[in-house]
Amino acid sequence: MSDLPKIGKHPEIDKILVVGPNGNVGSALIPRLLELGYTVRALQFRTPVQPRKGLEVVDGNTLDPASIGTAVDGIDALCHMIRNAPGDTPCDSWFNTCLKGTVNLLEAVRGKDLKRFINGSADNAFGHTTIRHVGPISEHSPKRFADGHYGLFKIAEEEILHQYHIGHDIPTVVVRFPLIWTQPFPPPNACCELDDKRKVVGMRLDIDGRPQVRHDVHIGDAIQAVLLALEKNQAVGEDFNFVAPAPLCAEPMAEAIRAAMGYEIEPFEGGWHSWTIDDSKARSVLGYRPQVDLMSYFQNEIPRS
Repeated sequence: MSDLPKIGKHPEIDKILVVGPNGNVGSALIPRLLELGYTVRALQFRTPVQPRKGLEVVDGNTLDPASIGTAVDGIDALCHMIRNAPGDTPCDSWFNTCLKGTVNLLEAVRGKDLKRFINGSADNAFGHTTIRHVGPISEHSPKRFADGHYGLFKIAEEEILHQYHIGHDIPTVVVRFPLIWTQPFPPPNACCELDDKRKVVGMRLDIDGRPQVRHDVHIGDAIQAVLLALEKNQAVGEDFNFVAPAPLCAEPMAEAIRAAMGYEIEPFEGGWHSWTIDDSKARSVLGYRPQVDLMSYFQNEIPRS
């Protein structure tokens, strides 16, 4: 475990609007912001936001400019962590999430004295699952339309944020995450999948037929990333990768499950490449120090048969 960086409240930021307050990141971020002394406003859409002391809730969504105008009134910072917006098809939904909703938010804060516009992005922008990368993926790796419309619209979203920073001096920061673990057992699409009924652990193979290697992150480290992006002025205008201290490999994870639970290992072809991610920019510029090694986190929680 790394030394946890000391994170404080930004002296010029008080009120923060959290967009996507019920998602993995938003729901974990709000209590930490309140602990640090920020005033927090949540944009509530379909699901009620958990009431908390010091939390203000406003109704609306990113596709409704009128409600956004109300939501951004008087804020010093905005954390855009929404997962997906309404749409008739997945393509429509991702378009509304990444492009229409983001532009509506940027237009709403244009000309205001905003100190930070933090936008959650994803490693899908690099087309990492379906196109081979040589070496770890860094912020300088090529972005490629390869992982479906979500990845495509994340590429466009990141460029829109960059151009609003250049053209309208909006203090944007892109915080880019891989698959986020909120529980000790593998989430959907991880390198291993448990079938408790059959007592089988599926071990994902990459496109070359080897146990998949991938780089995920724990929710606690994702929250550290957002808090650092809020606090550090050097984050403005930049994009950062945030990952766990080390990649995961499907084989040792599957072996650990077999040893602890007696499950049989069943390899399956996942059709994806293996990849790792370079977080050295976040470490050097922001002082990011990921705390949770996902393999250790997982092994400590495996039930014993």
